[in-house]
Amino acid sequence: MKQLEGGRTGQIWRDGNSVIRPSGAWTPTVHRFLRHLRNRGFRAAPEPIAISAEGQEVVGYVAGRVCEDLGDPFVGSERMLISAARLLRDFHSASEGFLEADGEINTWMLPPQEPREIICHADFAPYNVATMDHEAVGIIDFDTSHPAPRLWDLAYAVYRWAPLSDPANPAVAFGLEEQLRRAEIFCTAYGATVEERQQLPEMIRRRLQALVDFMLANAAAGDETFVEDVATGDASLYLNDIQYIGTHRDRLLKALS
Repeated sequence: MKQLEGGRTGQIWRDGNSVIRPSGAWTPTVHRFLRHLRNRGFRAAPEPIAISAEGQEVVGYVAGRVCEDLGDPFVGSERMLISAARLLRDFHSASEGFLEADGEINTWMLPPQEPREIICHADFAPYNVATMDHEAVGIIDFDTSHPAPRLWDLAYAVYRWAPLSDPANPAVAFGLEEQLRRAEIFCTAYGATVEERQQLPEMIRRRLQALVDFMLANAAAGDETFVEDVATGDASLYLNDIQYIGTHRDRLLKALS
C-alpha cells in the first residue's frame, strides 16, 4: 500500500485501484449518495466499495493530479477554472433526487441547509479535484457532503477557485482584479443565474461563517483535528476573508453582473 499525501497524514492509503481512509458516522449515507451518483451516470466521483468493522472506508481511486497551489500554471489556468466550474455543475445535476429516492435515515458531518435542493460537496476546492491535461476530471473526499441549496456549494467553490481571499496572505496567488475576473469566469462556466450572482457575495460570507462556527465548536469539544486547525490560524484566516469580501462586495457584484 502507498500512503497518499494531503490532509490527515498517515491515515489515507492507496491499495491498487482502491483508497482506504477513516470512516465516520456519516460514511454509510455518503456511500449511498456515491452510488446514487453512479446510477445517474456520474463517474467523476469515487466508487463506494466497503466500510470495514475496523472503522475504515474503501472507495475507488480517482485518477489524476490533485494540487492546491493556484499559482501553479497547471492548476490556475483559465482552462482548468472553466472545466472545474462545469464539473461542479455536472455533479449538481447528478446529485438531484437523492433525498427523495434514498428512503434511509441520513447522517451528515455538516448540518443541512435550507432549502435542501441537492446534496452539496461542500469542499469543492483545488485540493479535492483531480486533474488531467489542464482539465478537472474528478472529485474526491465527500465527507463534508450535506443537503443545501446549489448556491451554498457554488459560493464556496468560487471562494476557493478565484480565490476570493486577501492577497496579503502569501499563499494567495492572485490580486483582487484577477480574483474578480476568475470569479466571473467560474460563474459563467457554471451557468449561474443573475439572481445567484447577486446573492453570491453574502452567501460566501455565510458559508465561511458557518465553517468557522463548526471549527470552533469542534475544537471546543476536543476534536484534535480542529484544535490544530484553529491553532494554526485557519479560523482567523476565514474571518479575515469574510471581512475582505465584505469590503469588496460592490466590486464583486459589478464584476459578476
